[in-house]
Amino acid sequence: MVLKRWLTAFAATALLAACSSSDDGPRHAELQPITTTVEGRIEWQTRVGQGIQQHYSRLRPAVQDDKVFVADRHGAIAALNVADGRQIWRNEIGGRRGILNRWFKGEPARISGLTVAGPLLFVGTENGKVFAFNNESGELEWEQSVPGEVLSAPAVGDGRVVVHLGNGRVVSMSARTGGIQWQHEDDVSLLSLRGTSQPVISSGGVMFGGSTGKAVVLISQTGQLAWEERIATPTGSTELERIVDADGTPLIVGGTMYLAAQNGELVALDLRTGEALWKRDYGAWRSPVQVQNRIVLVDQQSNLISVDRNNGLEQWRNTDLFLRSVTEPATLGSYLVAADRFGYMHWFDRSNGQLVGRLELNGDAVRSAPVLAGERIIVQDAAGRIYSVRQSER
Repeated sequence: MVLKRWLTAFAATALLAACSSSDDGPRHAELQPITTTVEGRIEWQTRVGQGIQQHYSRLRPAVQDDKVFVADRHGAIAALNVADGRQIWRNEIGGRRGILNRWFKGEPARISGLTVAGPLLFVGTENGKVFAFNNESGELEWEQSVPGEVLSAPAVGDGRVVVHLGNGRVVSMSARTGGIQWQHEDDVSLLSLRGTSQPVISSGGVMFGGSTGKAVVLISQTGQLAWEERIATPTGSTELERIVDADGTPLIVGGTMYLAAQNGELVALDLRTGEALWKRDYGAWRSPVQVQNRIVLVDQQSNLISVDRNNGLEQWRNTDLFLRSVTEPATLGSYLVAADRFGYMHWFDRSNGQLVGRLELNGDAVRSAPVLAGERIIVQDAAGRIYSVRQSER
């Protein structure tokens, strides 16, 4: 049996940043004064459960119409009114009930991701469960066990729900009933970041990145391998340097897939053949983001980089938030909005990458990217606080 060792992405960053003096190695950047041209204002905030606390997780809100769907790791799931944060419904999932001090809160569900599609909210857990809830009432529609930890949000499309498990398997289920349709087993690395690439269902395929540094496309109807292409090869003298996880969600634009890997490259691949159209030396475990005709990426040192999506040529780079574990940005108007592990939100001018706005939340880390709900920016921190933020120009 292969023993797989997990290293959280946050821990990987912390290994780089943890030092007591400038002689010990790189330190995270301290915030510097900026010329503010845009401001963020908290419109409402609420709390659902206890968040992810000290655990690493990419758990983030999901938005549909006038509802924000949120969860905590332990098992609380809720739908909120996007206008005022008022709770519409709440449900709880989990394991055994609390017994004395051993399971004071009961066994946690270990929720890892939410996806809302049509009338259903799909929930994946590290306990190897996938749930579907009615998004209007919160009632459970179906529950399915899968053979491994669900470490990223489920993908939904073509009448199916697809999850990428920590053991490398990819499982497709019926979105209506939860019945398992097919399974695909991918290679896994002996040492890996704690997470998996969320699949994308598009153009008759299921696309994802693997822990061995590959981009993979399966035929969505059968789960058979269409193609795979290596985008990172283990090199270096330390285990940290040899990690090559492609854990971001693939970005599909037309007939091109964009994906990056830790200690690897940002690559544009032809969706039909897997042929590399261009490669650039930007190692990253977060997902690339499309901003009109550009691709924006947060690399593994938390530098924000914008490249031309047609040829990969760099347009600008911001290094002001070095090693602050910056999330993927959301695009709102003329700005990119991201957050960091120190509980700050940051606004960047998307034309040149300059920092032009900042908002301090409650000081707890933000691990996952902000989500847009119209003109609102929805953010969830590690303590389970949900914020609705409005931006305005000065």
